[in-house]
Amino acid sequence: MQKPKITKEVALSFLLTYIVIEQSREIKIDQITLFEITNLAQQAADTINEEDDVIPHEVIEALANEYLQDNK
Repeated sequence: MQKPKITKEVALSFLLTYIVIEQSREIKIDQITLFEITNLAQQAADTINEEDDVIPHEVIEALANEYLQDNK
């Protein structure tokens, strides 16, 4: 089995850093938000690990921006 390029936990860390620090967005972490963000991190990790020609931070930023658009 091939070692993953990125784990869900690392993707979650990058995702939260991007949203809170780089985009200056406040997040209230309740059960629903935690579930959504964790699923987003898993989706990012899966995409990054399955595709060879992706740039990890671009995948994470794109998913984060979609999330932010949907949760204004």
